[in-house]
Amino acid sequence: MKILIISDLYPLIKDRSIPSVVGDFVLALKEKAEKIEVIRPNFLLNTFLRGHKFVKSGVYFKNDVKVYNRNFILPFVFEDKKFIEKFKDFDCIISHLPSGHIYRNLINKYLNLPCISIIHQSDLIVLKDCGYRFYFRKKLKKSILNSTMVAARNYFLAKEFKADFVLPSFVENNNIVQKKNFKQTKLKFITLSKLIKRKNIDLVIKALGKVDFEFEYDIYGEGKEKKHLQKLINKNNLQDKVRINDYIEHDKIYEKLDESDVFILPSSNETFGIAYFEALSRGLIVLAGKNTGIDGIIKDGKNGFLAEPVLSSIVSAIDRIKKCNMDEISKNSIITIKNYEKEKIITKYFENIKKIL
Repeated sequence: MKILIISDLYPLIKDRSIPSVVGDFVLALKEKAEKIEVIRPNFLLNTFLRGHKFVKSGVYFKNDVKVYNRNFILPFVFEDKKFIEKFKDFDCIISHLPSGHIYRNLINKYLNLPCISIIHQSDLIVLKDCGYRFYFRKKLKKSILNSTMVAARNYFLAKEFKADFVLPSFVENNNIVQKKNFKQTKLKFITLSKLIKRKNIDLVIKALGKVDFEFEYDIYGEGKEKKHLQKLINKNNLQDKVRINDYIEHDKIYEKLDESDVFILPSSNETFGIAYFEALSRGLIVLAGKNTGIDGIIKDGKNGFLAEPVLSSIVSAIDRIKKCNMDEISKNSIITIKNYEKEKIITKYFENIKKIL
């Protein structure tokens, strides 16, 4: 099978502002497909507004995958037909995120290939945010309606879009390790995240300022909220308990998780969040946000905890964590994550792709 992937968030170069998820799926599919190539359509205004690194238009190779980086001043109103003809022998197209879906719809007028739209939280934002109503909303809606099949990155989005299937993230089997000892007398919380507003780390700091038990809290990441979060730590006299640490490379993540008890990140508008899976795979207690991302996989009080992105809800969830049977929750998290091993997820994904041919 020859598969064409389209996404402006394919991690072509080292850029911490771009998540690895699309690249992870491409590499996993590469093991099953006869041929896989990527088009990376960049509306330049979006690129600069998001703070992504600029990459020149051209052909690149990343992990033995051919990638066509295409930069556009106008948002996907024209593409060179000679370029489009390069892909006429492909079997199907899979697109991610609004720019990917809109560009795919543009070139598929000529290719007429079966296609799958993979829906992320960004798609829902574009369809509901008034700021996009003049152009992107209409184009995106048309692109999704023209899809042969629609997949959603989480169960919340699947309901919103009436998706044909859910495509969650996955973990490598060798990264699944049951946690053995919790620091019951002094809980150690951890967050691995971009330091941006919608992650609600400020609410976590405020909530921990209200607890009456011993704890440590390490935050790892970079972002615009860093100074504000540090001021909040100082204001709540938590300097001896809460630390903001530099971003750490992925190969160090499991080491830090293994030193911790509770992964806490009650985000809003979260597509999925692979960090939750990484924490579950080490048997940590996970506290996530309701109605977004990993909600539907985390069952509140059974294999983790869920909270609304408001202070009172997060305080309540932390209190329940302190009182819970952590060993039982941890064992349940390992049982859960084994359903999301790479081979299981990608096999189901590939079977769904074959259905559209």
